[in-house]
Parts: sequence; C-alpha cells; structure tokens
Amino acid sequence: MSWYPLGGKGMTKDLLENDNVVSLAKKYHKNPAQIVLRWHTQMGFIVIPGSKNVNHIKENIDIFDFELSTDDMALMATLNNGERRYTRTDEALENFLNWKIPYEK
Repeated sequence: MSWYPLGGKGMTKDLLENDNVVSLAKKYHKNPAQIVLRWHTQMGFIVIPGSKNVNHIKENIDIFDFELSTDDMALMATLNNGERRYTRTDEALENFLNWKIPYEK
C-alpha cells in the first residue's frame, strides 16, 4: 500500500520540489507541503491531508500561524496545470476500506 491511504499520488514530487514552492517555504520558514496546504486553505478550499506519519500529521496542521501574501498567492496560482492530484480508483477505494489505522502507544 502506498504512503497515501487512498492510493492517490498526494502532493507529487514535482510540486513539492518546484522552485517557487521551495523558495516560499524558505521565506516563511515552513516546508513545501505546508506552503501548498496553506495556499489551499487561504483560497477557501477544504483540505483533507492524509498521512500515517505522526510528524507529517503535526506539520499538516501547523499552517495557521502564517499567511501567504497576495503576491505569493498569485505565484502559487500559476502552478495550476489542470492536473488532478488524486483520482479515485477501485483499488484505491479497496485500500481505504481495508486500511488499519495504527494507534500510538
């Protein structure tokens, strides 16, 4: 099973390693995933990030102590190439239905 429990691609490497995203991450002292998540929430989109990694889960919620500037929001919007980052498949649905959530000890 992939790192993404729904079987999707999640945030793909090309997005997380994009020069503009990396530059903004440095500017705001965040990681690239946090920049992408912050852009989505600032746009008013509902974001449901997924991870089984406790540190990633903590990082995913740590996006409300900063705000992207208007110019940075516009820069992020230029990255939209119309590609979906997740497409539901029967295999992905099956993986989700059989996913066993490990609990912290």
